[in-house]
Amino acid sequence: MKYPLLAVAGAAAVAVSGAAALTATAFAPLSAPAGAAVPKNRHVVVFGIDGVRWDKVESLDLPALDGLVASGYASPTWLYARPLAKTSSGPGWATVLTGTWPDKHRVADNRFQDHALAANPTFLHLTEAYDSTFGTYAAVDWKPIGQTIIRPGVDRELVLDGAAHGYASQDDEIRDDAAAHLRDKGPHASFVFFGEVDAAGHASGGASDAYAAALRATDARIGAVIDAVKSRPTYDREEWLFVVTSDHGHTDAGGHGGGSKLERGSFVIAAGPGIPVSSPAVKAKNVDVAATALDWLGVPPPAHLDGRPLTGAAPADPFDAQAPLLAARQDESGIPPETPGWTKTFPTGWRVDDGAMGVGGVAEWRGWALANDEFWTAAEPGQDRENNVRARGVFAVADPDEWADKPHSGVFTSTLVSPRIDVAGRRTLPISFVSHYRQRGTQRATVLVSFDGGPDRRILGFDADAPSRPVRFTISVPEGARNAEIKFRLSDAGNDGYWTVDAPVFG
Repeated sequence: MKYPLLAVAGAAAVAVSGAAALTATAFAPLSAPAGAAVPKNRHVVVFGIDGVRWDKVESLDLPALDGLVASGYASPTWLYARPLAKTSSGPGWATVLTGTWPDKHRVADNRFQDHALAANPTFLHLTEAYDSTFGTYAAVDWKPIGQTIIRPGVDRELVLDGAAHGYASQDDEIRDDAAAHLRDKGPHASFVFFGEVDAAGHASGGASDAYAAALRATDARIGAVIDAVKSRPTYDREEWLFVVTSDHGHTDAGGHGGGSKLERGSFVIAAGPGIPVSSPAVKAKNVDVAATALDWLGVPPPAHLDGRPLTGAAPADPFDAQAPLLAARQDESGIPPETPGWTKTFPTGWRVDDGAMGVGGVAEWRGWALANDEFWTAAEPGQDRENNVRARGVFAVADPDEWADKPHSGVFTSTLVSPRIDVAGRRTLPISFVSHYRQRGTQRATVLVSFDGGPDRRILGFDADAPSRPVRFTISVPEGARNAEIKFRLSDAGNDGYWTVDAPVFG
């Protein structure tokens, strides 16, 4: 399958003019800046709780987690679904520990077939590689994490077998080992895993009393480890960051692996010096856990990382400013009425040209709109919308597949137009955005440029499925040009596919 993209991050910039386009098959994320030097008295502990639902974290009395939430960052977040990966522990913990999505680490389920974990090391291994004097520690009782995801190279790794010996007793052993080791040795980077909650979900369901009891017991274990850290005689001279997350959720009846909201649900909690008390509109993602740990320790993030640190400033994204304007459904019937998530009001300077747009159809998707993950994925589950993983917060959507679900006439042809960009005196214009594209039927997705109000010139096009990816390229600026408009056009579509665009940057 080919993806007709221009040069992406990590490749040399390519000048393009007129209707020329370049095909590229590789892609990589936009590189993050190298971590700044930090004092070596910093430590990070990532607590992984298998199979935890955010709604239960919110509703239950959990003293340890509630204390972290009250003093730091906390928010729900959403995972992928098939065909990218199942909402299972293998992909979930590979994503958390490596800071990359399943299309990179290639763990699609719990079989770990043809994985690429060697090329996507965990934050523990990246810490060791950066400075071997940093202490690293891991304790897990789901064996595949210790056997496959966390490979040799960690200073101390405890691998137990909860499936064989019972997760409750094995979690208690992990609690005791982690409390003693963190108190006495103070490793710089640690991963502490507990599996009882997931086992209770499978046995009794995510809505059961047993599930709630297992979560309370795990909360007490986390509290014991944190208390042990705080009992260190040097604790007052150290800076400790505590992060808590999960690999997936559970259905009410029990089980996961599918693409439902309960199965895709996860969360990120972080508390420590410098972590603001917040739950911002643009939610963190599971890939951000590893990035946050590395940033905290001053370890420069590798270019392949998909995550970004909670401790850093979020990149500017014009669409995210529209989050307060997101409204509840209008025509959509499958989206809960209490879930706001779409608007036709774009940021100042942006506009939508629907001059060739058909009439009728579903109001939310009549031409380009802005939406968030929770709203858009609920429109039609199971059609790869869940795998728009590299978009964050609010993103632009052209969705003829959903538009055509009500009576309509004509075709879906809509153009999202950027504000005017000052190009006076420039020879080139860099362009970057995040894209998720599904090709169906006769539809076409093109990126065009117009200089000084002149004719549109095609600079990029898609003619096959191109799942979530960052795109970066450079175009030539004609001599004497003063301004440019970049246009994202989805045209000639009926009940076909869709296209999302996020985080556009020009210049």
